[in-house]
Amino acid sequence: MGSHEAPLIDFRPGLTDPRSLGRWWVDDQGRFIDYVRVGSTRTSHRVSLRLLGMIEVVAEKNTVHIRWDVTSVLGAAIVSVGLFMSKRHVDTHITLEFFWGAWNREFFNKSSTALARMSELATFRTIEPFKGVKRSIRSVSNIRSEGDLLSKSFELWNEGKGHFAKGHNYSLGRMSSYALSFRYEERSARLVFDHIGEKSGSIQVFGKEWAKDALGRNCDRSQPDFEFDERVCDAYHDVLETGEPMVDHIRAIIRRDGSDPVWVPYRRLVVPTKDRLGAPIVVSTCDIRQDLAISFMAS
Repeated sequence: MGSHEAPLIDFRPGLTDPRSLGRWWVDDQGRFIDYVRVGSTRTSHRVSLRLLGMIEVVAEKNTVHIRWDVTSVLGAAIVSVGLFMSKRHVDTHITLEFFWGAWNREFFNKSSTALARMSELATFRTIEPFKGVKRSIRSVSNIRSEGDLLSKSFELWNEGKGHFAKGHNYSLGRMSSYALSFRYEERSARLVFDHIGEKSGSIQVFGKEWAKDALGRNCDRSQPDFEFDERVCDAYHDVLETGEPMVDHIRAIIRRDGSDPVWVPYRRLVVPTKDRLGAPIVVSTCDIRQDLAISFMAS
């Protein structure tokens, strides 16, 4: 029985068409292979990405999603994907999702910028990332430079400095869908989740099922990665004790049960306030974004 090789990209004119749509795997020789030929299971995906050094390409009308493992992929695959991207329309939105110690996702509006980023990432193939939590404390006086979400939250808190009423359209309560709140439990001397907004950064990372289980639990024992929990929860205790607001940037790898770890970069505002009954609580608003005062691609 003869073998059947996946055709090279050069022999598939459709792939150079800027309107070409589909889903492929690109192997270590730069060949585009129909997605169904590799398999759709989680195991086959891991083998393709980690062991075979392949790149997953998903092209839709105005978007291209590219997924690969930085430490496994070879130059021929990157060059081949680069050729494909260079043929897309100039207004195509490109998502790069890559594994470097954990999964990270970045967004681009220009194929040339995305290509440059892929080339840059290739130089980190043999570099081991720091897998702990990096944190940088920022000045509250520069809150306006921290983005709309944090600056608006601070403005509403600073105006009222009253209660945080979830769902109420006044004071900091207006930001409740984006915020977390914690109340102090004297019996255990710990902070516990009191509110998790449906648009909060935590929901984006851990999901709605996690949120249902986390309510009422200790801040530093809400999910499997206790190291991350403990580091980020320290700030809530500090704000509760000092009564002063705090802004910081955090970049960390978060480990999850049953899933690969992910990089989570975010800016955070933590303020002291009171709940509707007058009990002291702290409220946190997080903005997940890549532009932080903490460099990402460093060993």
